[in-house]
Amino acid sequence: MFDGDTRPVRDVGQAMGRFEDILGTIRQAAEDDTSWPDMLMRLADYLGSVEATLGGGAPGSLPQMLSPRTSPTEIERYFTTFHDRNALMRDMMGHAPGAIVVDESLSQFADFQRDAFYNEWCVPQRYNRAFGVRLATSTGWHGALMVNASRAIESDQIARFEAILPTLTRALEINKLVGQFSGMARSSLDVLELAGQGAILLDARGILLDCNESARQLFEDGRLRQRHGRISCDDPVTNRQLARLIAVCLQAPDHTSGGRMQIATPEGTLGVHCAPYPGGLLYPAGRRPAVIIIISDPQSRLRRRFARLQQRYGLTAAEMALALALVETGSRKAAADQRGVSDATARAQLTSIFDKTGVRKQTDLMRLLLAED
Repeated sequence: MFDGDTRPVRDVGQAMGRFEDILGTIRQAAEDDTSWPDMLMRLADYLGSVEATLGGGAPGSLPQMLSPRTSPTEIERYFTTFHDRNALMRDMMGHAPGAIVVDESLSQFADFQRDAFYNEWCVPQRYNRAFGVRLATSTGWHGALMVNASRAIESDQIARFEAILPTLTRALEINKLVGQFSGMARSSLDVLELAGQGAILLDARGILLDCNESARQLFEDGRLRQRHGRISCDDPVTNRQLARLIAVCLQAPDHTSGGRMQIATPEGTLGVHCAPYPGGLLYPAGRRPAVIIIISDPQSRLRRRFARLQQRYGLTAAEMALALALVETGSRKAAADQRGVSDATARAQLTSIFDKTGVRKQTDLMRLLLAED
């Protein structure tokens, strides 16, 4: 039974391998926006075509077109000049989602081939023939996937496209849901930013997924640390407490888990509230936020005020550190002790601050430092 030509068997195996490869590429794109251009190029190759284009948008938003092998100049020319003249697209959008439409099924196909859009935009790019499908998701996004080829569409191309269309439709649905929920998560981070609080999202492994600018600044200042995405702080005892708090949220993700703690840093104490992230189960597993960490820095507003003053008056970092210590302690000597410098050094820095800001008394400096913008 093993005699004879085995090429048909090998061909079937290779075809199945290519089929599984394209399905894997499509599934990857479901959770990763950056994978869509590569997926569309692989899809075009799998279907034996020149280009695969995904276009569409949500109600009230401008339509977008992802066409990885088409130059940005040609995409812009399409929207500004030819979009309204695309008869195939208009016909396809009149069909139910999931119905594959082939160019030659157009009743005015001969007229379409004489149109300027076809001859001035399609033909120069070898987009001589096409088929496509209307797509829609539960998020309100609607659009189409168009496959452009250099020659007449064959039945085998349609058959291969039909076989992968269910996976492609699910991938688009997941992708738009992820985008919607990610937008909600990003909005949460932005709202907390406006409230002057740092915010960090962790996944189910306790790895950092996203954070707002205030939290990012804490990492840059060294007040919080991350190694391979795991959040930590310098003090070993406090670090273990933080790790336990995160673990509780991961192990019992309900409204009763989580808690609060404080992290002492040289620049002041941070208040930390750790809790399970609400709605996290709506996300695909790979991008699912499981924990939110909200960080309050009582001195953040004052620190931002000082940063603006430092830039305005050309104060050095040491002078600004002394000014902050003056606000905290109320006296030059106590500020010097807190900074670990001599009283003479603190006096010289304070004199320099007076010269740069134009004030002459410590009480006037306090008013300048604490005044609202």
